[in-house]
Amino acid sequence: MKKALWVLLCIVTFLSEAWADKVNGIDAPASGHPTLQDAQDALASGDYAKAFSGYHDAAARDNNALAQFSLGLFYQNGWGREIDPATACRWFEKAAQGGIPVAQHSTGVCFDQGIHHPENPVTAAHWFQKAAQAGHLYSYCHLANLLMTGRGFPKDPVKAMELCHPAAQQGSPPAQLWMGKFYLHGDPAIRNQQEAYRWFAAAAQKQAPEAFYYLGLIMQSHSSGKHAPKEIRQMFEQAAALKYIPAYFPAGKYFHDAEPDPETGHLSAEHLAKAYLWLSAALQQSQDPEEISVAKSMVQQILAVMPNTWLAGLDQKVAQHLQRD
Repeated sequence: MKKALWVLLCIVTFLSEAWADKVNGIDAPASGHPTLQDAQDALASGDYAKAFSGYHDAAARDNNALAQFSLGLFYQNGWGREIDPATACRWFEKAAQGGIPVAQHSTGVCFDQGIHHPENPVTAAHWFQKAAQAGHLYSYCHLANLLMTGRGFPKDPVKAMELCHPAAQQGSPPAQLWMGKFYLHGDPAIRNQQEAYRWFAAAAQKQAPEAFYYLGLIMQSHSSGKHAPKEIRQMFEQAAALKYIPAYFPAGKYFHDAEPDPETGHLSAEHLAKAYLWLSAALQQSQDPEEISVAKSMVQQILAVMPNTWLAGLDQKVAQHLQRD
């Protein structure tokens, strides 16, 4: 129940003491209705139906912002129901109006991406600002992205970096990822691949999957051959192992193209199996037609030399990986 635990962490991290007191004041209604704690306990035990009912009761009866935020997570993550981003965003917006910082951030994302209303970067910035001022410092990086791209505001890459830097410096992996992306792909005036690498490396130390992927891309782009294929392969494989979908194909391709065993002239058994594993995962998860076409071709090449007795076990590993939380 990692996602349920994440809900609890959000509550502990982002609710102020004043808001917590408010919640405690309405958490035990005399009418005999389930309490918010009952809903939390049900979610922690995996009883989605009971948890949803408890949160919905509190949201409707008391206009409880914490319950509204939790309902948004149900629709965002598909806990016991179909994923519904628009409905999730409507609940997040209600919770944001009630003062939940993480809901204010999520509402900013909803407006930024045009999920439940047309795209509105100015309204998105409003919610990012409120979330950041309430302690959700990572929201400053989303504000920074609006300034970096000039969406809704004049471009100001210097100010953008100033906004995001404190959260990254304090160790926020999402903020460190933003800093890496700004230095890698941002305004030409601030691009710096060395700085991008530094920030991605910092996020990778905290096991941020996307960070390993970008480290692989940067290593791959070095025309000097500074990094060996094995190093690049390790970065993509680490990202793939952490279920970062864009890393599946490059991880599989690097194993498929690995150096052959000098004794046999063919891929080693380990490289052959890993190439099949990650390319199979890419075929099931990728949305890129060209990537899928190349992966299919590579898998056919692998099947032509790989023992049939391996297939069942490898396919089971792929399924287990994709099902893992």
